[in-house]
Amino acid sequence: MKKLLLIPVIIFPYLLALGVLLGNLFPEDIAPIVFGVFIVLFALATPICNIVFMILSRKDDPNDLIRAAFLVKLVHIPAYIVVFVFGVIAAIMIFMTLPLILMLILFDCIVLFFSSSISVFALAKNIKNNKLLSVVALICQFFFCADIISLFVLWIISKNQGKTIST
Repeated sequence: MKKLLLIPVIIFPYLLALGVLLGNLFPEDIAPIVFGVFIVLFALATPICNIVFMILSRKDDPNDLIRAAFLVKLVHIPAYIVVFVFGVIAAIMIFMTLPLILMLILFDCIVLFFSSSISVFALAKNIKNNKLLSVVALICQFFFCADIISLFVLWIISKNQGKTIST
């Protein structure tokens, strides 16, 4: 049930598309206001849900938390690809390039921060099980692509260690 609190962080990278769709449902004069309110409310709800999830999950198994963080990161991959493609298109077009690219970079960094907060929490809980790998994965959480790879490697190793310890 507490994993439902991860829905805002899962949806967050797709927030701009959802806001545009929501804005199209309203008349043109109030659509920007609805879009702005939607973005602000979602941007406030995401860290609050992350904090509540971490508080409720403080006694959970670290492997389950690593898996949840890994799945959140996997769901974000299509959004990162779309943002990258838009950035490349903006760079090719040259018109309004710098502001758009800076906005996309900022948005990606915010998404990375929100998803990495869950990953950092999971890795902090896992540090007792695998110190060196957890520290390396912790450092990787703040770099695109390295975060997903490090979580996957740590999850596989932790899963295999759990099997060998219990036998």
